[in-house]
Amino acid sequence: MHKLIALSLVVAGLVACKTGSPEVRNDIIAQMNTVKPALDSCYQVALARNRKTPGGFITVELIAEAQTGQFKNVLIRRDEVQDPAVRMCVINEVSRLKLAKPTSTNTQIPYAFRFTPTN
Repeated sequence: MHKLIALSLVVAGLVACKTGSPEVRNDIIAQMNTVKPALDSCYQVALARNRKTPGGFITVELIAEAQTGQFKNVLIRRDEVQDPAVRMCVINEVSRLKLAKPTSTNTQIPYAFRFTPTN
């Protein structure tokens, strides 16, 4: 039986900035949504390699750099999937992103991705 893959992008305590600007939060969510297909693909490869690869959360923490909006210093803070290739995929894909409208100060961002194998 072929497993379908679902990746949920979850805002887990997303702190967009000190002011809680909805525009910055929406920008972050929009940027994270752009990596969903790549992360789905990475998780699918992991499941093909090991069908017992668990689902779960991978939570990252990063900085959106002032003036450029570039996502830097992407760290894994929680990894329930426990697959090194998926973990590196998340880091690499998120590191390529940047805010559409950069802020004037560095912005610390926690963000959670939920990987769910479904039948």
